[in-house]
Amino acid sequence: MSLTDKSFFNENIVNVNKKVNIILFCTIPVPIIFAVLSAVGLWIVPPMYSLSVFLYSTILSLLYLFLMKKNFNQVLLMYIGILATSGFVFLLGYEGIITITISFAFPPFITCLYYNRRATRYTTIACFILSCICYWFRSYRVPLVLSGVETPFYWFVKNIPGIVIEYIFLFILTDYMSNRTHNTLKSLVKTMKKAEDAYTKLKETNNEVKIINDKLQEKNHQLADTQFKIIKFIAEVLGSHDLFTGRHVIHTQKYVEIICNEMVKLGFYTKELTPGYISLFSNAAFLHDIGKIHVPEGILNKIGKFTEEEFEKMKCHTTEGKNLLEFLPMINDGRFNEIAKQMAFYHHEKWDGSGYPNKISGVEIPLCARIMAAADVMDALLSKRLYKEPKTIEEAIEIFENSRNSHFESCIVDAVISAKDEIAKIDREFKLKETESNEAEQEWWQRYHENKTN
Repeated sequence: MSLTDKSFFNENIVNVNKKVNIILFCTIPVPIIFAVLSAVGLWIVPPMYSLSVFLYSTILSLLYLFLMKKNFNQVLLMYIGILATSGFVFLLGYEGIITITISFAFPPFITCLYYNRRATRYTTIACFILSCICYWFRSYRVPLVLSGVETPFYWFVKNIPGIVIEYIFLFILTDYMSNRTHNTLKSLVKTMKKAEDAYTKLKETNNEVKIINDKLQEKNHQLADTQFKIIKFIAEVLGSHDLFTGRHVIHTQKYVEIICNEMVKLGFYTKELTPGYISLFSNAAFLHDIGKIHVPEGILNKIGKFTEEEFEKMKCHTTEGKNLLEFLPMINDGRFNEIAKQMAFYHHEKWDGSGYPNKISGVEIPLCARIMAAADVMDALLSKRLYKEPKTIEEAIEIFENSRNSHFESCIVDAVISAKDEIAKIDREFKLKETESNEAEQEWWQRYHENKTN
């Protein structure tokens, strides 16, 4: 429906005209009923009268339908329909079939449906005139006139005041109804139009907001990407301090992602390991060894076993990492910061409580740190060091199986075993990509230790 006064009321005229057409077709069976009832003796209606009413109803119904099909002017069709229904009531009243004067109110009430005050007034006045004409013709047929007690004129004048009073009330009622409904609907249409305009403006505003949000999301994505690159750069800078840490954090970042996704596939921690948190876990893995920057190079790159004093200094990298990350600017509303600190501080804790720095156990260890521990050990096993050759994926998996419920939570071991082929593939890619640079750096660090020893 179009929300304008003119279109609304025009559409209403079309709809009511369709109903009037149905009403006109419903008048066709009426004279047939008259004829049937007269035939069985229940009513006395002249056959010619029934035939004339039948022809009137049929012709006007078909004519009205024809005009509708030809898209005749709907306003003129409205008046034709009103006249047709008024004429039908007049025919019934003329012959005395209708004995209740108020039946002439039928056309005015139909006109009220058009919400047209002027048409309603005209129809009511026209029906009053038709009603008076019917009474005048009927005055010659009433028993008092036929018996000579009263003249037709006297009988007519005696009954006219009652008709006038009825039509005064009818006029007031129909005029009020048509006027009231017209004004109410007009006000409603204007309100709906305002609502439609407001909705259109809201849609335009929403589109503008969407464009701004899209731009904002793009900026946020660029910011997140920049933050990720800075974090990755910081982790790689550690390579200038330690032969292994720079590449180690890159490896573990990938292993954390693989283990998390595999745990979800196996149905472990599905509520916690959402795509968003898996992304935070894997990115925070870059910073898990950040504390090693405060560990002397000689200890970090020592060939051979640590002394007890050296091992204590090495263990301090967990606390130092947490302390350093306290100064990290807020990322992802602080969620990233908290995860990074937990990974740095707790990634050497063990499931059975034998780890460091706090010797906590089980679920006391944050989930991100438990997964980080597995990724950390996996890369340490598969990677070459100055003091050892890399283990095969089968040897690494065997060590994980033997560490179930001691070093690692059982479900994390299951995830590592399930992801064995993917881990092996990533390990091969890392080795292929880093072979040349690894050899050069290992030679440099080898000479560094030899010179330091001499």
